[in-house]
Amino acid sequence: MNEEVGVPIESRETRPVFATCQDLPRIKALADRHRQELGFVNRATLESAVGSGEILNLPHGFLHFHHRRDKISTLYHLCVARECRRQGVGRALVKAWESHSQQYGIRLLRLKCPLDLEANGFYSRLGFHRANIEPGKHRPLVVWEKKLKEISPSHPQFVAALSAGGPDLKRLFDLWDEGGDPRNPFERVLTSPLACPLSTNVYLRQEKERGRIQQVWFDCGAYQVQQGKRKYEDLLVFLDRFYGENQWADGYILPDLVPLSTDSDAIVEYKVRETLYHCSKFFERMPAYIQERAIAPVHGRTPEQIDRCLETYARMGITRVGFGSWGTSGPNNSINMLSQTSLAIFAVVLNLAREQRMKVHCFGIGGPSSYKRLQDRQLIPHTLDSTTWWKAGGFGSIFFPNTAQIQITKRRGIETTKLGLENLKIRTNHSCYFCQDISKIRKVRNYRIAHNLVAWLDTLEN
Repeated sequence: MNEEVGVPIESRETRPVFATCQDLPRIKALADRHRQELGFVNRATLESAVGSGEILNLPHGFLHFHHRRDKISTLYHLCVARECRRQGVGRALVKAWESHSQQYGIRLLRLKCPLDLEANGFYSRLGFHRANIEPGKHRPLVVWEKKLKEISPSHPQFVAALSAGGPDLKRLFDLWDEGGDPRNPFERVLTSPLACPLSTNVYLRQEKERGRIQQVWFDCGAYQVQQGKRKYEDLLVFLDRFYGENQWADGYILPDLVPLSTDSDAIVEYKVRETLYHCSKFFERMPAYIQERAIAPVHGRTPEQIDRCLETYARMGITRVGFGSWGTSGPNNSINMLSQTSLAIFAVVLNLAREQRMKVHCFGIGGPSSYKRLQDRQLIPHTLDSTTWWKAGGFGSIFFPNTAQIQITKRRGIETTKLGLENLKIRTNHSCYFCQDISKIRKVRNYRIAHNLVAWLDTLEN
């Protein structure tokens, strides 16, 4: 380990971010300049770590880590340029590693440091404790560990579900930048490669490499099977190929059979059993990188079925599960409904997942008014996704924090007038660039979509 040895002062560096391919030459050069402390660091190893999202980066330092399936995160390399030590660079990198690990449900941080290095005092000051001293290849090594506290979310992180092609996404991203909101609703995105054009995948990967997007999750596309557009067997074949060829994402949702409200109890039980069977088999075929980032679907109408799902996934080493069995209605059962029964089941999911120290993602929550129902019952997931902001805007509707949708493209009552819109803004304490001009939000689809995004972010921050 190469680390600062003095009392760090406030750093002039920016917040650590994940390294991209463009950072690789500088990181390799930095590692080579400190070969005496680090040993030889292979470029291919660094390149693989960058592609896996396992290097945190600052202009004058980097930290290379790996999240294991047993919920232990191991530090491999920590390097700070000699001329920039004692400035808080190393501390910032370690704190970013700790924070990122907590978000992934990691229970323990672990590293090894040669016994004769002063850096051991640095790790002690950051709250690590000496777990062991073991023989190394050339000199004794101190094993340092730090237990992480479980995070109980006060509000969920937003995951933007995207289905449009690359050019449409670029126009929306550019419009968001034009609006001047410093928040980034595209920090975490969910996309279904089965349903999206190839340009979606290309654009999202490009934006992830640029740092605009921090996490990309791939949806398995079970919705296509639910709608009768694909056969389940075809879905499995597609995911085998696509997941194997795209190991740059941060979340891979395992294939499932989604129960419908119209299904009998016997059919729901069948779908739960088939989901667990196919998830397990699919998981076994995937490489380790995908296994470590798997998101497993939880289904069921009874606490026993939910518990069976979570016990199975815990044995597989999965740290994040997703729930979307809200009950369905509408054409082809395409609309999720937060019924009293499904809310009660979701409470079971949250409680049992907490016992397993798993993160819970909420699939297809709908709009802000739906989230308000979860909030009122103190059912707070770690993350949630929604397509309503996009779909509502496309169909001419907008919403405000904790409100239902309003059809804005035509004048249909007081709320769709300029006066009514201004009153809504006051009542919901909302103001954004995209709804300043009622004529634009009526006529321009992307203004409605971007406005709905702002309303979602405001809702989650309240």
